[in-house]
Amino acid sequence: GNTTPPAPMPRPAPDAPLISFSFSESHSYHVRVQGYEFRAEDGKHTASFDLEEPYPVAVDQAWVDTLNGFIGQYGMMGWDGFHGSDSMLLDGTHFSISLTFADGTAVHAGGYGCFPENYGDASRAIDAHFLQLLPEDMREW
Repeated sequence: GNTTPPAPMPRPAPDAPLISFSFSESHSYHVRVQGYEFRAEDGKHTASFDLEEPYPVAVDQAWVDTLNGFIGQYGMMGWDGFHGSDSMLLDGTHFSISLTFADGTAVHAGGYGCFPENYGDASRAIDAHFLQLLPEDMREW
């Protein structure tokens, strides 16, 4: 018959610990780039912000677990290799995301005016999760 094959299941996040996560987004040439990074090194977990100079913040395992949960919730493992572009846009949104796990598994994706599935929800969750770490008076950067 005329059956549609089932959609591929998204790749689950590996059981290995997340060791790095970076995300940047630029909405237009009028708005500065938002950039966030997470690193796990020497038993320490650090989130940092791309302000005029790096602004590091120590984070706990619960914060890391929430960030790791977003990877599965929004299907980010399936984003690996995504490099969409809308060449007709003159002033659109550009994004870049990279994540690496201790077992060597990695995801690298980016785009301009073209996004992987669930990108909007994932972007808002990542923004809120990182921005909660900044003092109130620094959140409008």
